[in-house]
Amino acid sequence: MLNVKMILGTVMGTLLAISPVKASAQAVELIPYQAGYVVSLSSNSDRSMVSAVTGKVAFGFEKICGGWLFQQRGNMSNHLPDGNVVPQIFQFSSIEKSGEYQFSIKTGGTSKDVILGRAEMGGVGESGQVVFSRPEKMTLSLPPNTLFPAAHTRSMIEAAQAGKRQFERLIFEGTDTNSAKLLVAFVSPMSDAGKAVIAKMGGKLKSQKGWHFQMAYFDPTDQSGTPVYEVGVDQLDNGIALRWELDYGSHAVEMKMVKVQSLVEPDCSAQK
Repeated sequence: MLNVKMILGTVMGTLLAISPVKASAQAVELIPYQAGYVVSLSSNSDRSMVSAVTGKVAFGFEKICGGWLFQQRGNMSNHLPDGNVVPQIFQFSSIEKSGEYQFSIKTGGTSKDVILGRAEMGGVGESGQVVFSRPEKMTLSLPPNTLFPAAHTRSMIEAAQAGKRQFERLIFEGTDTNSAKLLVAFVSPMSDAGKAVIAKMGGKLKSQKGWHFQMAYFDPTDQSGTPVYEVGVDQLDNGIALRWELDYGSHAVEMKMVKVQSLVEPDCSAQK
């Protein structure tokens, strides 16, 4: 069955690029934008419990003074072999400024499926913590060198620019009530499906370099070596994700871009 929180984690880990990090020789220049994606079943097997998946995902990645605002919403439907359809909805928003991260998620359209919290990391090499206010009050520690989605995306693109073929770091996204996960990414050339999105969308997308990142999320406390979930993403060097493919083992779901628009950055000169 399609897991909405898995999709939220995927999008957060590959779209957001918010926290300022130390610049590299090839500084990653990320742009604010809004985009729309369609959801479909890209592959299936006899073991699958779904016959089709449909839906839409929309998000905005907006520059604000001192940080970034991310908003995401979507609706998806699992079509079962017996003809029944199981709808799912979700909303996610976050604000990230420097090493601080606030997040809110609502799934299923009911109050019991709400997660609210804020997280903060210490200095370099220091641990951090996340404080949840919903679904219940709880505080968890974050291991040293944990990255929030922003810094992780930026660092992953920098690794690709440097020619690295593998990148792994701890990441905290706030899409569930657990602590940080270990995200291992393998870097390869842009997939044919990603190139097809560029060819169809055209415009400035054609002038951007990009890669395919095959990512696996692991629970650092689990010694089995089995990932919690896996996902592939075709992403440009300005942070725009063209498409994802989420691997559920018995089937795979694709989220493909169908529209994109750049956003204007605010004038923050008065706050300096």
